[in-house]
Parts: sequence; C-alpha cells; structure tokens
Amino acid sequence: MGSGDSVQARDTESVIESITPELPDGVKFSIVGADTFVRVESRSHEVQVNGYENEPYIRINKSGRVQVNDSSQTTFLNSNRYGNIDLSNFKKSDTPKWRTIATNGVAMWHDHRSHWMNPIRPATIDDRGTVLKWSVPVVVDGAKTTISGTLYLRAQASGAWWFVAFVSLLAACVLAVKKPRAMRGVVIAISLCGVVVGAQEFAGLPSGARITPILLLFSLGAFLLAAAARIGNRWRMPAHVSAALSAGAGAALLVAVWQCVGQVRAAYIPGLTDMWTARATLTAMVGVGIVAIADAFLRITKSAE
Repeated sequence: MGSGDSVQARDTESVIESITPELPDGVKFSIVGADTFVRVESRSHEVQVNGYENEPYIRINKSGRVQVNDSSQTTFLNSNRYGNIDLSNFKKSDTPKWRTIATNGVAMWHDHRSHWMNPIRPATIDDRGTVLKWSVPVVVDGAKTTISGTLYLRAQASGAWWFVAFVSLLAACVLAVKKPRAMRGVVIAISLCGVVVGAQEFAGLPSGARITPILLLFSLGAFLLAAAARIGNRWRMPAHVSAALSAGAGAALLVAVWQCVGQVRAAYIPGLTDMWTARATLTAMVGVGIVAIADAFLRITKSAE
C-alpha cells in the first residue's frame, strides 16, 4: 500500500520486540522508514492484519494475493500520518469489501499504533528513550498472533556537523581566489557526492516506500551545470555564460540542502546505514554552493566591465 506518509528523516524509531506466538517460516514482519510503515511478507501462508477496531483490515492468501478492506475505517485513517481525515462520507460496514492491491505476498501500510500521533517532538517515559508501547493483532494460518514493539525517541546528531559547512566555505573561498579551475572541479566533485548519496537513499528503501529522490535530482542537475561550465571554458564559451552555469550549479546545491536539511541532524536518514556520509555531503554542499554563486557573480561583473 505504502500510503499515508512518506519516509523522511526522523528522530523516532519503532522496533518490533516480540511476536507471540512465533511466526512460521515464510512470514516476516518489519518496520520500514524508522517508524513510517509496518511491512509483512508472506509466502504460502494466510495472513490477516486487524485494524484499530479489531476488524479485518489487510489479508494475504496462500497464493500471495494482497487485499485491503475498503469497509474498514482503518483504511481511510491510514491515508494520513496523523489521522487528519474527513470521515463524514465514510459508511461503516461490518461486511468486508476486499480490494486487491498486490499479488506478490507483500503488504506495507502506515499504522497509527506504531508511531507518535503528533508533529510535536514526543516526551520519553524512561532513560531508554521510550515513547510508547504498541501492538498489532494479526491472524496467521488461523492462529491469533500479536506483533508487539516500542517506539523510541533517538538522540539527534551533533550540531557540530554545521561546522563542516563553515570549513567548506573557507576552503572554497581560498580555492576560488588562488585556483579558480580547482574550485570549479570541487563543485563537480561535491555534486557527484550528492548524486551517490541520493541514489543510496533511494535504492535503500523498498518499492512503495520510496519518495521523490530530491537530493539525487538536484545534485545531478548541479553536476550537469558544473560540467557544462567546465567544458564551455575549454571551448571558449563566453565568460558570462560559463559563470551563469556555475551559478546555477551552486544554486542547485543549496536547494538540495534546503530540501533535505533535516537529514543533517536527524537520528534516521531514509535508506542509509552510514548516515555520516549524508551529513558530511550536505553540510559541505552549503559552503561550496555559496562560493560557487559568489564566484560566478564576480566573474559576470568582471566580464561586463
């Protein structure tokens, strides 16, 4: 299903801590996106997930057909992370209305039981960072089963990461003054880093949980603009045109950071395990992007004299 929320950088994490009784081989439950989706994969088993009123919500048959109950209020509530849904037109019915959504034996849904229902940062109830305990009732091959877990608030990354932006700004300024060509090469290099990290974020999530790869797209745009400016210099492109391309590359880097700024300090970054690479790349992009724009502006001004 993959509806109701997108996978974003977060400080909250849901962890499945017990499944009672144990699941048979071929059935697996997991959390996707820190606390965004609950996911079940079933092979040759019958699985039913119950909704908030213990009504049938999702079911998977032995052949892998996945169906959702459109008569379940849970289906509608799960279309928004905080349950902000107008239910005035919803007609409740005790008779399930099943709709097939997949045939691969995999279901993934946004579940209000497993996350914090407020955009405000939650408080914790112990020194482990516990926010709440949760459970999801399911039926596997006719056996009532409970998926239980805990929602935790994880510590944010240090604000010292922003020091990388300051260092990159100073280093880029020095390069722009003493070795302009090297500076333009740095813009290409940091853009490529953004492409790689953005691609890892996208590929690191399962189908249905992926969102628009903003970091990948803007970094790729910056790379193409910077590369065009570099090639243009060799082909004796007018200085103001080359500078404008460089400015565009710098602007693309800054937009990428602006769109993904939450990743710098968030405890969880979508699709990544080594999150320091994203933090280092994003903060370095700030300094390089600012200097790229400033350098281009000075070159345009100089060419106009």
